[in-house]
Amino acid sequence: MLAELIERFTKKKPSVKVLVVCMENVCRSPMAEGALKQAVAKHGLAAAVEVKSAGTLVSQPGRRPDVRAIKVAQARGIDITTTRSKIIKPADFTYYDYILAADKDVLSSLQKINKPDAYGKILLLMSFVKNPDTLEIPDPYFGNIAGFERVMDLVERAAEEMVSTLISTNSIHD
Repeated sequence: MLAELIERFTKKKPSVKVLVVCMENVCRSPMAEGALKQAVAKHGLAAAVEVKSAGTLVSQPGRRPDVRAIKVAQARGIDITTTRSKIIKPADFTYYDYILAADKDVLSSLQKINKPDAYGKILLLMSFVKNPDTLEIPDPYFGNIAGFERVMDLVERAAEEMVSTLISTNSIHD
């Protein structure tokens, strides 16, 4: 008990907090959350960066990611099986440093429900990519496995470039 309390109060808090958002929080944002966690771990920064995901229109809170998202992520060494869908909350706009939207519709929804001081935190995830083919991550839900592969390609690239940007701008503090 005492050891748990000591750990809780001495544990280093993350210097950067990131929330990735899509609509239902079962495909794109869990995949992006996993890709970002993998990218920060690869750079030895897992303790310095907190990454979570949420949705703007979650119909079933607590739902596991789509099985196709899990399969594609696992094939790339990313485990998203413990992620559960949740809706973005007003407090998230204060807590997170970056709120990253999967597409322009999600971005628009976030801008409508955010707190005024959070406006600059809300970005498209693909805005971190230099010369992207697209600024939007397409929703693969009604498609086939190839759509999920495409999403994983996009979110892995965005994750790596975001982490590189955070490192090069000294935004992450160990």
